[in-house]
Amino acid sequence: MAKPEHLWINGLWDRIYDEIYRQGKTKKDIAERCGFGRKNLLGYNTPSIPVFALLCNELNVSADYLLFGKR
Repeated sequence: MAKPEHLWINGLWDRIYDEIYRQGKTKKDIAERCGFGRKNLLGYNTPSIPVFALLCNELNVSADYLLFGKR
């Protein structure tokens, strides 16, 4: 059985990356605007709440969308 944290993580990074590209931005752009490097962005498996909040804010999307795919 999967760990509970993986239940909501499933697809999280796909939605983050899809949103970055949909907005015509790059991973580097988003990482820099959030205050960390692109390699840091790529290195997160499970982002901390502050990092997750920065990503939601910078991408102007809800946490529900990134977590669960609900717009």
